[in-house]
Amino acid sequence: MNKALGLLLMLGWALACAAGGTESKLRQIGYSANLLRCLKTARHSSYRELAPTPDRVHALESAGYGSVALSEEHQFKLLKNGQVEETVTETWLYLTSSAIENDGNLGFWFDAASQRAEIQAAYVLQPEGVSTDVEPDLLQINTDNSPNIFNDSLFVTIPLTPLKPGSIAVLRYKIVTASKKVPLSWSRNLFSAYFYPVERFQVDVSWDSDARKPTWRTDDSNLACHEETAALHCATLGAVAPLPYDQQMPAPQDLLPVLTLAEPDDWPAISARIRTLTDSALAKDQRLDAEIGRLSNGVANPRQLFKRVAAFVARDIRYVGLEHGHGGVIPRPTSATLERRFGDCKDKAMLFVDLARRAGLDAYPVLTSTKRRALNKLLLPSSSYFNHMIACVNFGKDQEQCTDLTDPETAGSRLPHTLHGAVALTVGQDGAAPRNLPSEPFTWVASVKAENRLTEAGSVVETLVRRYESHWAAGLRRVLAAKSKAESERWLLEDFRAVMGDQVAPSVSVQGLETSEAGIALNSVTEYPNLFTLGQLTSYQESDSWLRDLANDAKTSNRHYPYRFEGIDYRSELSFRVPAGRRVASGGPKIDYVSAWGELHRHVRQDGEVVTAYTRLEMPKAEIPVAKIAEYNRFLELVGYESRFRFSLSGGSQQ
Repeated sequence: MNKALGLLLMLGWALACAAGGTESKLRQIGYSANLLRCLKTARHSSYRELAPTPDRVHALESAGYGSVALSEEHQFKLLKNGQVEETVTETWLYLTSSAIENDGNLGFWFDAASQRAEIQAAYVLQPEGVSTDVEPDLLQINTDNSPNIFNDSLFVTIPLTPLKPGSIAVLRYKIVTASKKVPLSWSRNLFSAYFYPVERFQVDVSWDSDARKPTWRTDDSNLACHEETAALHCATLGAVAPLPYDQQMPAPQDLLPVLTLAEPDDWPAISARIRTLTDSALAKDQRLDAEIGRLSNGVANPRQLFKRVAAFVARDIRYVGLEHGHGGVIPRPTSATLERRFGDCKDKAMLFVDLARRAGLDAYPVLTSTKRRALNKLLLPSSSYFNHMIACVNFGKDQEQCTDLTDPETAGSRLPHTLHGAVALTVGQDGAAPRNLPSEPFTWVASVKAENRLTEAGSVVETLVRRYESHWAAGLRRVLAAKSKAESERWLLEDFRAVMGDQVAPSVSVQGLETSEAGIALNSVTEYPNLFTLGQLTSYQESDSWLRDLANDAKTSNRHYPYRFEGIDYRSELSFRVPAGRRVASGGPKIDYVSAWGELHRHVRQDGEVVTAYTRLEMPKAEIPVAKIAEYNRFLELVGYESRFRFSLSGGSQQ
């Protein structure tokens, strides 16, 4: 339904749609004159033909649905000239005003370089029988609008009018794909269930006798398909309830049932075809030799050289994607990327590969996805599952190290945690089948060291160092690197107060922003006044607030899907120096908790006027089944409870 792109006429687009079968065209410099045609020739259905029965409407309303997809129909024609025609008909029933407010636009994406589109019908039906065509001058065209990405993806938005509860809207459009203009095989993934109700989902495919017969596969048990001579017909067996939603659910692409259509292909052929495209970027240019000479100067260790080349490409070659035409698939010459000092993921990956190979490393590109981890959802061999490219090096004996050159804040020796476990296809080297990228056991690694001095005036002065490693450091670096000193100090203060309360006024500073290979230390000195009366001080209780906050954030509210826990390795060393004349009498018990989800340990060391509590929480990465989520959360509640720490004092006079 509505794609939240903002309804802006952009780049001089001009559009007019005429009724009665006459044709008007969208025109834009640099694109085909018949890029988007508005024909409006499809027959209008009546409200009675499309509306559910009163009992069904009542059931939908009772279920709390605001809008319902009455039908979604896809008709494909694979022509002998290589073109693919897809005609889509969407029919929607609006039941509430809030649904109209949120979902009152329909629309579709298409690629201006390889596709053209026709709007064949766009109208709204009322219960009393009135039919209203969408006003032509309301149609909007938007580009992708992703930061630093410029491509041919366009979104057509159709603001429906007039809508009121009970209205039915119909959109019918056709997209024609010139497959020969695309260097990769054609495929289409059609999701047969969504997060909203669908009364009927239907797909019909036909192909010319001289066209290549498509392959197809579905994992939806509610979708019945049967194949005839030069035709395939699929339809849901009944109404499709919306999939439930969890805030920390897997990516939709790993969940939604799907029907995949594709040209016949196999994974080795796809890998080899992409290698041909990526190899075309390798340049014969002495400037690359000079660059790798500079980078490798004084470096003998291959892994250190890997890190240095990765850091250069990630940090010195900025991310800008010029992905018009074949630029969305074929990387630019590595010499051009080096000269321009910018490129998209495949440009940067191939620059790394080129430089690394010149230094003698066995480097190669790897396709991956920022949205998929489930290998069983890759139903047929197709490159369409992948939206990202990284680079890897084989150091021998199956020791592979991969790097994402679009991430300047994560150490080059690590993959961003968002790619841990992602589906991947090696280009050329061993592309026999997709695989999952490796994961690390602990995404969130941190240590806290606090030295607390209890004063005779009843205050506590805390000198605190919070050190964050790996992916946590990368996230902090991403937040702080672009800020001014004043902005950073303000952010650090707000971050501190979010855990320790807004009444404190610490001095704050940060170390480690300069290089992605280092951790980040957040330093603070804070005085907490009026916490105790010295003469009455016989015991003191403190909380490891950073541990308590971490345990609370790690909980999940998932009820329908397993929770992908990222893994925590946390250590703290909290010391307390009591006022002169007092001694620590007891430092509290030792703690050792072991569960299926991890371990919590604490021991205490006393040394005269100083007591130190050493705590460690280790919870490796895991997928928590729904049936075990309550148990997992209880362990974290125990961690939060045991974040408290108490010790008793002796000596001095009590008043």
